[in-house]
Amino acid sequence: MPQKPAKIIYFPMEITSRELDSRLLLTSFAASRGFEVVLGQKWLLERNIEFMTPGVYLSKTLTRRDAKTLKRARAAGYITAAIDEEIPGLVVHDRKFWWVSRDAVENADLIFLPGTYNSSAFGANFELGEDRLRRVGNPRWDLLRQELRSIFAQEVDDLLRRYGDFILINTNFGTTNSQKGDARQMIQGLIDQGKVDANDTELLRDLDRIVAMEGANRATLIELLPAMVRRFPNQRIILRPHPSEDVENWHKWLAHCPQVQIVRQGAAVPWILASRVLIHTNCTTGVEAIALDKPAICLLPTESSVNRRYLANLVNPVTTSVADTLVELERVIAAPECCYSTSMIDRFRDSMSFDPNCLGAESMIEDILALGNARGWCESSGMVSNWRTYGGYRWRQKDKNVRGILFPEKSLDGVARRLEQYASLLGLDDRLRLEACGSKTILVSARPLSFGTRIRRAIGALKRT
Repeated sequence: MPQKPAKIIYFPMEITSRELDSRLLLTSFAASRGFEVVLGQKWLLERNIEFMTPGVYLSKTLTRRDAKTLKRARAAGYITAAIDEEIPGLVVHDRKFWWVSRDAVENADLIFLPGTYNSSAFGANFELGEDRLRRVGNPRWDLLRQELRSIFAQEVDDLLRRYGDFILINTNFGTTNSQKGDARQMIQGLIDQGKVDANDTELLRDLDRIVAMEGANRATLIELLPAMVRRFPNQRIILRPHPSEDVENWHKWLAHCPQVQIVRQGAAVPWILASRVLIHTNCTTGVEAIALDKPAICLLPTESSVNRRYLANLVNPVTTSVADTLVELERVIAAPECCYSTSMIDRFRDSMSFDPNCLGAESMIEDILALGNARGWCESSGMVSNWRTYGGYRWRQKDKNVRGILFPEKSLDGVARRLEQYASLLGLDDRLRLEACGSKTILVSARPLSFGTRIRRAIGALKRT
């Protein structure tokens, strides 16, 4: 029989710029409730599931690969939980959560999703009750609230000092401009990974429509940019590609328009806050903009049925051509406070399960704590950390493909400073220690590592990956 879990929560991540801040917010609440936290690169944590102290494993997605990890974690004595980073920006009308593995759902003790429509559709599709499916705001979106967004102030100031007043263009062509290959290769990869059934002709048609939509969006955007330069000759324009995109292609496509700066660094939120206005093509950053009270315009030149899957075009003003976009851009620049209608704001709040009295991160930790209390935690080790490694634990792992770009090294000092900011804003205890527990993996605890674990870490650091 598996041992009881320790009060340790594991937060695996893939993209630092998108995920780290939200996991540190969760870490702050978890630590205030007596948890220790291990957070870091997903691939190393997956590798080590059976070789470290069982606790609570919070998966960031529910893919076929996640299903295998969640099943292993359960077998090793972990409590398993999951969120889905993609769902908040979508409206799943057809209840086709094609990227979600049913096996992953079945191996998650708790699943956290925002939105009246999406959570209800998800529950009906996977036959889940309230004992396992919780409707709650996503921690990534907590960060955009008025009471927390000051944590980005320094980054915003740095951007303003460097770039001044600018219009921001965010792109999201992850299927047609991926670093992993062309659209055909991307779709074949989904089939090979088991995310898409090769016999589901309707879904394959939808994917083809997404490819067509991205192509039309990109063509219109490339036409728009020189027109913006002419209309706003004194305004800096910055294009920021999605982290998964091939940046070199953008330099080729915009070789005729050198006035547009192509920059990809840091998280999206500081860039949105620093900008005068955001223009995007059905991107989740448009939803982030309304959350941040910053104006955004959704450029959508197609009338494809797949547009209905995206929340951004329901909560941002939409334009369908270069001419329309220029007119809307002038309007929004002149009166940014008039960008969003009341119905857009109401739709956004319902889709995000916005609760003015409670952060989603806090609710999630409370639900996890309640489940663990009901099952029982293992006894604490006392003065030292409960986190241990066993024979077979790997301390280091080489990056492959684009993993190193998506998840670069992060200093302990930088993480510590961010946790101190959260503690100050939320009135939480900031007396926490940070310890490296593997390449790109950190333990956050009020207690030091045991002597034995320190010795194993020192030996592990000397070994080759």
